[in-house]
Amino acid sequence: MISVDTRIHIYAWPERFLYLGPSTKTSLHRNHAATWLIAREGKLRVTLGSGEALENQAIYLPSETEYATDLASSCIAALYWEPESTSFHRALEHIENVPRAFACNRSDRGDLFKLYEFETTRDEADELLARVFGFAHLQATQPAYVDVRINSALAFLRDTPQNYDSIEALSARVHLSPSRFAHLFKKVVGVPVRRYVLWLKMRRALDLAIAGDSLTTAALSAGFADSAHLSRSVRAMMGIAPEFLFRQRERLVIHH
Repeated sequence: MISVDTRIHIYAWPERFLYLGPSTKTSLHRNHAATWLIAREGKLRVTLGSGEALENQAIYLPSETEYATDLASSCIAALYWEPESTSFHRALEHIENVPRAFACNRSDRGDLFKLYEFETTRDEADELLARVFGFAHLQATQPAYVDVRINSALAFLRDTPQNYDSIEALSARVHLSPSRFAHLFKKVVGVPVRRYVLWLKMRRALDLAIAGDSLTTAALSAGFADSAHLSRSVRAMMGIAPEFLFRQRERLVIHH
């Protein structure tokens, strides 16, 4: 029988996901999400791409920060949050001075690991995250910006990232020139279109794999050329191989 502490719990929302489970050492990587890492016990150690090391109970890493993690002495909580979402912007209204990576103590970190309870729902997880971090209005998932053309493009990409063809086709869809669209998109989302699409494809593939698809089927359904392409993308964005999550499916607990 698998003990509770060796299971992997995944809470997934449209604009963020929360991992609770064993720690692992990662290679240098960067992804689109802003990230909070919290150790259940002891400290975490992260090395930034610049060579600077951060070490404490909790570490915050802004979107597109390059970093690698050491193996922690306990299980961890990792919250990945897409920075263009309304919920992220509303959350940051309650937090000052977070434009760069930092490490800090978390006296309330133990509360997060109440989410190991099997029957916990995403709504209950929202409430606990809001209480621990001082966040509010976590249920809001629409883009935080008012430009309807970029919002329309984001909605299309979120629904069907595998159908992305080219920036020319996407910009024509929202009645902008490719150059103007590329400029506005980068300003709103923080990354170029292709990199954002790659992030969405990776999330979709992992969602499908978690739901039971093979990595090959999940990769093709999400728009990757093959499972090797998916594996390279996950390594580049998460610092680990996707097999870390799926080599023992019976350890996964998915909270809907």
